[in-house]
Amino acid sequence: MVMLNNAQILVVSRNGNLLGEVQKYLGDGGFHSVITARSSQAALGILRNNRVDMLISSLDLEDMDGWRLARLVRCGALHCSANLPILMLTEVWCQRVAEVTAREYGVNRLLPISALHELVSTVSRCLKGEFVPHKKPRLLVIEDAKDTADLVKRVLDRLYQVDLVDNGEDGLRLWRRYQHSLVLLDYMLPNISGKEILKKIIAEKPDQAVVMMTAHSSGELAEEVMLLGATDFLSKPFRTEQLRKVCELAVRREDFLQSNQQFAEKVCSLEESEQAYRKMYETHQQLLHNLQTVVMELDGENRLTFLNYPWKVLMGYEVEECIGKQLKDYLPPDDGAASANLESSLNDVWSELVPHHELELCLLDKEGQKLWAQMKVRRSSHNEQASLTICLDNITKRKEAQEQLEYLAMHDSLTGLFNRRYFEESLRHIYADAIRNKRKHGLIYIDLDFFKIINDTFGHQEGDEVLRQISNLMSRRVRASDLLCRLGGDEYALLVHDVNEKVLYEIAQELQIIINDFTYQAKGHRVNLGCSAGLAVIDGAASCAEEYLMQADIALYVAKGRGRNIIHQYDEEDNESEELRSRINWTQQVRSAIIDNRVILHYQPVIDCSVNDVAYYEALVRMVDESGKIIFPNSFIPALENTGEMHLLDRWIVKLAVANLAENPNLKRIAINLSAQAFKDENLVPVIKEALSAHLVDPAAITFELTESASLFNLNVTKRVIAELHAIGCTFAIDDFGSGFSSFSYLKELPADYIKLDGSFIRQLHKDDVDKALVRSLIQVVQALGKKAVAEFVENEEILQILNDFGVDMVQGYHIGRPMPLEDIYQREKTFREYI
Repeated sequence: MVMLNNAQILVVSRNGNLLGEVQKYLGDGGFHSVITARSSQAALGILRNNRVDMLISSLDLEDMDGWRLARLVRCGALHCSANLPILMLTEVWCQRVAEVTAREYGVNRLLPISALHELVSTVSRCLKGEFVPHKKPRLLVIEDAKDTADLVKRVLDRLYQVDLVDNGEDGLRLWRRYQHSLVLLDYMLPNISGKEILKKIIAEKPDQAVVMMTAHSSGELAEEVMLLGATDFLSKPFRTEQLRKVCELAVRREDFLQSNQQFAEKVCSLEESEQAYRKMYETHQQLLHNLQTVVMELDGENRLTFLNYPWKVLMGYEVEECIGKQLKDYLPPDDGAASANLESSLNDVWSELVPHHELELCLLDKEGQKLWAQMKVRRSSHNEQASLTICLDNITKRKEAQEQLEYLAMHDSLTGLFNRRYFEESLRHIYADAIRNKRKHGLIYIDLDFFKIINDTFGHQEGDEVLRQISNLMSRRVRASDLLCRLGGDEYALLVHDVNEKVLYEIAQELQIIINDFTYQAKGHRVNLGCSAGLAVIDGAASCAEEYLMQADIALYVAKGRGRNIIHQYDEEDNESEELRSRINWTQQVRSAIIDNRVILHYQPVIDCSVNDVAYYEALVRMVDESGKIIFPNSFIPALENTGEMHLLDRWIVKLAVANLAENPNLKRIAINLSAQAFKDENLVPVIKEALSAHLVDPAAITFELTESASLFNLNVTKRVIAELHAIGCTFAIDDFGSGFSSFSYLKELPADYIKLDGSFIRQLHKDDVDKALVRSLIQVVQALGKKAVAEFVENEEILQILNDFGVDMVQGYHIGRPMPLEDIYQREKTFREYI
């Protein structure tokens, strides 16, 4: 801490008289080491070359305003301490504006020039560290969804001091203790709803800023919570930028209203001096003019008595032509309800039933175009003359984007039904209701039988049309209280409220009949479908909502396994359940392992026989379980293939292998195995491009491998993907060649660079003459087509010598080198070379 009488103070002002006055006050107060400057440029030179313990600056400087001078100090761009105490002197004074501006620019204190008699005490307190330049506002988040709460904390933690609670009771207790600047409140909470919490908060503190969050947004719900006193309304799921903007608006709107009120009070105190009044009025008019928010005043008959310039920007009308008119004159004439709602809201504030009101208005601009504005109204008085002060913010783009995002977030773009995300959230709500109200609900999981045949035979366009028509037919049967969703592909789910097992089964039968009776004309053919359905009763007994989706999934699996076009209700005794549970369990383990970075790659060398050196390393996936045990792929890959989740592993392996290659130059080149499902993944090639670009890896250093059987499953798709990989610059290999029945007829059609001979021909090569003849022929065919022949499963020296005699291009196997962790490659690479 600097000794006060030794403190060196820099005073900056373009006003020489003010400099002298400040210097006299400081000298009389015992501060004799004072440096003065008439411009920002001079002040910057002093700050760079001299010890300065405190900065006092006027707001209005010749070459740079005081705010920017303060920012230069705070950002650390100068040689002085970034924590240097700063006192700003200003001619115009509004306490709230001063507090907010000081907070934003890191100024310790603002002092009006009219209060220079307080200068010495203010300087002393600044030097003692009593005035902290910035303190983060405190934010309370009342949200029972942990993922949402964690997201809010991550996004806002830098800007706010965030407190998280998952229920209303704890939230109220914490709010009463700290009186937070802003409350983010979930509408759907256990025990006590968000609406009830809002009522309690507003009853105790009417001007508390509260933003209501909900996934079930509607105009009626928005109106309801705004009428109850909420500051803003935020629909889930939300974007991070949207969250930041809404919170910033909620906090700053309160700042503006308070500053506006303080401004009015200050004007009243200066009425005796017309000249001083006019100067301050003009200054603040400029402030209002530069705002993006429309500010207006209404008299007792709700006529406009004041408007700022942003009204013209918003509506296109001149301010003068609107004075004397009523705000309702600018509402759509055919919307009587909106006009009545506006009148009611204004009357509530006039009669002081509520201290303030906030609602969204649809206005008509001068061109007759509709736009949306958020209105906040408060009662105020001037010379005992009451008026209403209103702020309008243009939210048209936000409203349109919000409506579009709300629809897209909740609906399937193909069928218009609710989507999986909305289904999962609704399932959690219905599960909570089952627990809270001790009643049963139902879940019907539907899968169209043999729908894949339609896609494969007639194309995806016809398949999409079938899904649209089926969805439309089922929607007509669903009760208004129930929820029909498309989960993806040809899978649907129906949540049935307040139902028993018998009625649930009957509803499933009706839907099955609808689908069975459906006929679709496609390219001269009549197409009929069936469906299998799995049922689960949501009774609240399970540990989580997702358990019921698993039950319905298992029941569907049983139904399909027993012949399809069957309805089956989940039963723990089903033999098939355990098999599917095992697959789902493996899938969940792999998902968790990917999240926790426990899916790793081992690398096995492939040797170029012509130079006796490592040509590349093949990346082989392994999973590390929670105990640290290595799990080999034959344990979990079949489960991923059966559950349709293999694309998750494919994408992870690509990203991880490319990252490993970038970080470990000893790898040089690698081969990455792809599953058959990877070639159905439209995002595969973009994922590969993104990984290569992110790590600056040469595409030529990567070869992708696919088994022969998988590559021939859909030859056209395989050829297209290989062409795309070649276009990037990668090479391609066919694995296990020779195991299929059509290898030779299709080999010339596949643009592969490497052909890996099936290991079943190699293992007994030194003992079986037939294998020798086949392998020799395979090598010759592969090389005749201009491709490289690679032999796997080389497990002894005798096999290696035979393959060398046959002229094979490359070899791989335990005799050459076993798969190894990444960290072992550098130590063992030298050994490989010496041995070969």
